[in-house]
Amino acid sequence: MNVRRLIVLCLFFVISCAENQTSDSITIGTNPAGTFYYVVGTGLSKLFTEKLGIKSTAQPASGSAVYVPLINNGEMSLGFSTSIESGSYYNGEMNLQKQSNLRVLMRFWEMPYGYMVRGDSGLSFISDLIGKDIVDKQSANLTLSIANKLMLESAGLSGNDYNAITVGGLPQGITAVTDGLADAAPIALGQGNVRKANATTPGGIKFLDMSDIDGIEDFFDNKKKGFNAYTVTEDDQLPGAKPGLVTGSVDIYLIASSGMSAEDAERIIQVIEENWQLLRAQFAALKRGSPDSFVDKNHTIPFHQGAINYYKKDGRWNPELDQRNQLLLSNK
Repeated sequence: MNVRRLIVLCLFFVISCAENQTSDSITIGTNPAGTFYYVVGTGLSKLFTEKLGIKSTAQPASGSAVYVPLINNGEMSLGFSTSIESGSYYNGEMNLQKQSNLRVLMRFWEMPYGYMVRGDSGLSFISDLIGKDIVDKQSANLTLSIANKLMLESAGLSGNDYNAITVGGLPQGITAVTDGLADAAPIALGQGNVRKANATTPGGIKFLDMSDIDGIEDFFDNKKKGFNAYTVTEDDQLPGAKPGLVTGSVDIYLIASSGMSAEDAERIIQVIEENWQLLRAQFAALKRGSPDSFVDKNHTIPFHQGAINYYKKDGRWNPELDQRNQLLLSNK
C-alpha cells in the first residue's frame, strides 16, 4: 500500500467517525437565571445527565438573540424559542441574520398570549380597541410584533385604526397599562408580573376576548406564522382570564442545529417523552403541552431529521407534515 493511499484511508476513517459520533455533552441555551426558560432548562439538564449519562448544563444568556445563532452554528446543543421567533430567524425576517440550520425537535408547550387592559377599562374584546392607545411593538422582543398585529388584524383593525405605542419590553407594556399611559398591551398570560399587576392595580387587570371573531382559529392557521387561538380552561387559573375566553398563543419550541446527529435528536426526544409526567409535575406550564402535540402542521422551521425518524415510528408523522417540512426546506 503506498503512502498516498494510506493517508486517504486514514482521512476517510477519521471523517466517518466524526460523522457518526454522538455528543458527550449537552448545553441548553436559556434566558437569564430566574426566568422560566432557565428553570425548565435546568430541569432538562438534570434529566439528561441522569437518564442519558451525558453531562448537561443550562447556559443562561441575556436573551435568545445571543444563543439562537450559537445553536444554528452548532456551538450550543439546544435552546428554547417561540414559533414566531424561530421562523423569523430561519427566514431572515425583521432584519435578523438568517439562521438556516435551525431545526425543531418538538413543540414543547403552548404559551397563551394576548392583550391586557385595566379591569375598569370598560373594554372586553379586541374589536373594542378602535381609536385606543395600543402597544403593538416591543423593541426588545421585535418578533412578537407579528403576534400583536395578527391579533389586531383578526378583529379588523389596521394601523390607521389605533394609536400605536412602542415600549422597550414586555414589562414596560404592563406598566404603561397600569399607569394609564396605554389602553392595552400584549403579554403572556399568567406571568409573575401579570399576577403582580392584577394584585396591585385598583380593579385588577383583564385580557381581551376574541371569541366574537368567526373563524379565528382558521385565520391564524392560514397565516402560518406559528400563532394560534387559545381557549382558557378552568385548570389554567390565569388572572384576568375567565374560562372560555379566547386569546392567542405562541408555541415554545425545543430547537437544535441540523448538524446534530439523528441519533442524538431521537434520544433527547425519547427521554423527554418517557419522563413527561415527571416534568409536568415540576413545571406548571407543561400542562399546556403533551407528547401528542410535539408535532404541529404549522411549524415555522423544519423538523430535525432525527425528530422525523422518531415520530414516524408511531405514526405521528404524516404526509401533511412532510409537505410542510419540504416547503420550509425549499425556502432555506
